Amino acid sequence: MLLNDLFLVDKWQGGYNKLTACLRVQVPHPIFSGHFPGRPVVPGACLVQLVEEMSRTAAGREIRLIRAGPIKFIAMIDPLRDGVIEMTLTAKELQAGEWQVTADGTNAGAICFRFKGVFRAGSDYAE
Repeated sequence: MLLNDLFLVDKWQGGYNKLTACLRVQVPHPIFSGHFPGRPVVPGACLVQLVEEMSRTAAGREIRLIRAGPIKFIAMIDPLRDGVIEMTLTAKELQAGEWQVTADGTNAGAICFRFKGVFRAGSDYAE
């Protein structure tokens, strides 16, 4: 879990099919000892994991990513310069138990991350 570990929630606002969170990157954090020593950058995989965790929290149940794409890493997030990320998720139910989620991450006033994927309720990864 990265929420309340690498990413601390400063503000959380939900609405119909939409969730916005203002998150602060925790520095120092062990992840930055490898990504990258002396010049930390938030790993892209952590942003994807953040979308999944926020989607799970919004859904109020276990979910899993079944399809992803496109995912765009537009700008690096330097937590020493500006470690605040605003993440907005929008969900659309495709069928019972499946949601298409789009996410936009903003850092220092500019879009830094875009995600589109489909999540399904449940935690069993075996099809």
